[in-house]
Order: sequence, then structure tokens, then C-alpha cells
Amino acid sequence: MFEVTGESVLMLYGTQVTGEPTSALAVVSETPLGDAARTALEKSAASLEFGAAPLAFITVEGPAGTLGAEDVRTIVEGLDPVALVAADAFAAEVLSAAYRTPVTLDAENRLLGRTAVIFEDFEGLMETPESKQKAWALLKKLR
Repeated sequence: MFEVTGESVLMLYGTQVTGEPTSALAVVSETPLGDAARTALEKSAASLEFGAAPLAFITVEGPAGTLGAEDVRTIVEGLDPVALVAADAFAAEVLSAAYRTPVTLDAENRLLGRTAVIFEDFEGLMETPESKQKAWALLKKLR
């Protein structure tokens, strides 16, 4: 039953959402993430045991235009992931507006009962081993 709603969301927002209808972790970013960031998130999701099809990527700025806060909330609630990641400050603002609650950057947050880790610039943290460890420390809070 839950998969049907997820499939509907993927069909409706398909150009800006990739993943499976049963994805356990949703990642929101302003623009598509680069390979290093995607790989880091995929490996992290596997290490944190988020399942066989763990990630859905939601891109706010895409070929079909800009998703509004209500669109993002519709996508997240339709996919119903266990947890969320905001990969950048823009995504954090959109999630804050979508759930009508302030969020703290580079910290663990709660959004409608879900754990959400909110990064100011996840991709920027992929540049040095020290900053990668900082990102991993925050991602571990998704457990």
C-alpha cells in the first residue's frame, strides 16, 4: 500500500526525484549532487543499514523548474522515508518552510517525527579527510 503512494510521487515529480518508492532515506539538495557526494551518501546509507534501495534524491532546482515547499513536503510524505538529509543551506530553507519549523545547520533536527541531518554544504565537506569525518559524524545520528 505504501509503495503505491511512493510510485505516484515518482511519476508526478520524476524529473526531480530519483530512487525507489520504498526508499528509507531521502536526500534534498538545491541542485544535483556530484559523484563524490552521492557515493558518500550511498556508502553511508549502506553502513547505517538503510536497506536494499535506501536513497531517494530530491532536487529542488531541476529541469521542470523549482519545487516549492509544499511540493517538497508532498514528495517526502509520499515516499515516507525513515530519515532525511538536507545537503545544502537552500534545501534546509525549503525543508524549514515545508514543515513550518526552524532548522539548525550542520546539526541533527526533527521534522514531523523524522530524524533529519541538515548540512550547510555537504559537497564542500567531501574535500578533506577531516571534513569527511565531520560529515560522517553527523550522518551517524540518522541511526
